[in-house]
Amino acid sequence: MVERLSSEPTVEFLSGSLESRIRVEAEKYKGIPIALSGGIDSGTLASFIKPEFAISVDLPGGDKYHEGQYARVISDFLEIKLITIQPDPNEFEVGVREAAKAIGRPIPHFNIYPLWAMYRELSKMGINKVILADGPDETMCGYARNMIMAHLYGVKNFDAFRNYGPLIDRVLPEPYVTYAAMTAQPVDKVRELMEGKPLIKAMNEVDMVLMRRDMDDMSNGIARSFGITNVRPYQDNTNFDIWQYNLPDEAKIHNTEFGKYALRLIAQRRIPHDLAWRKSKVGGPVWPVNLQMHWDKADGEFGKAHWLKYQEAILR
Repeated sequence: MVERLSSEPTVEFLSGSLESRIRVEAEKYKGIPIALSGGIDSGTLASFIKPEFAISVDLPGGDKYHEGQYARVISDFLEIKLITIQPDPNEFEVGVREAAKAIGRPIPHFNIYPLWAMYRELSKMGINKVILADGPDETMCGYARNMIMAHLYGVKNFDAFRNYGPLIDRVLPEPYVTYAAMTAQPVDKVRELMEGKPLIKAMNEVDMVLMRRDMDDMSNGIARSFGITNVRPYQDNTNFDIWQYNLPDEAKIHNTEFGKYALRLIAQRRIPHDLAWRKSKVGGPVWPVNLQMHWDKADGEFGKAHWLKYQEAILR
């Protein structure tokens, strides 16, 4: 009996296709300096680009926030020169004020000041172009909220709970309601983007349309103020960006805990294996940096209300 072969490509095959596409994009930017965060997006990209140097920003707050140690491990592994910036707390207010004015609107991300410090250093060095590894978080579920949502709303697929749909629905609101709360985006906008789509694609849609805009406006605005252009090999080519978005769910989230699964399969061969499969990266909220303003902590670690009001006051 001949075994029937599936017409669906395996995740390993798709990962190979992803690697080939990254290589093509990276060839366009060989040698350009790269911002190295210590994660798989920038580490994997650096392995293809072989930049003149990598640049990273050290942050306070211990292992939960501090990625500098991982950036150093990756740069040593790839034999790339690493420039590490130590932000000066005394410059925080000046940096945020300048950055907010350069951006032109309040931005919910907490890493405005670290980016300002990075671009200022690049400007002093005479650098006018830098590689950013932005993109896969939005197209391939790189955020913790993506895994949390997949876990919560995937419970109906468990054999033991298949007959408990009505009970689960009493506890869990519609996915768009939960995701709007997680992203701090208007419920009506999130609903419009998510309705009628499978969960993974629905989250990617919100992340690409609503969340990415803030990230791009933030880094582009600050970069321009220093005469620097950002290059994003993962997302600047629209066809490649959409191709990543269209990857099947299994290439994105694996065993609930690993996002960007197809990219991790590449990363494990190009950066230290342990870093390719690291789970604990927090990412966006640079809470200890922003606490230097000593504002009311009532917002909580992930609260953004005070941070946005602070920027609004600057722009007024």
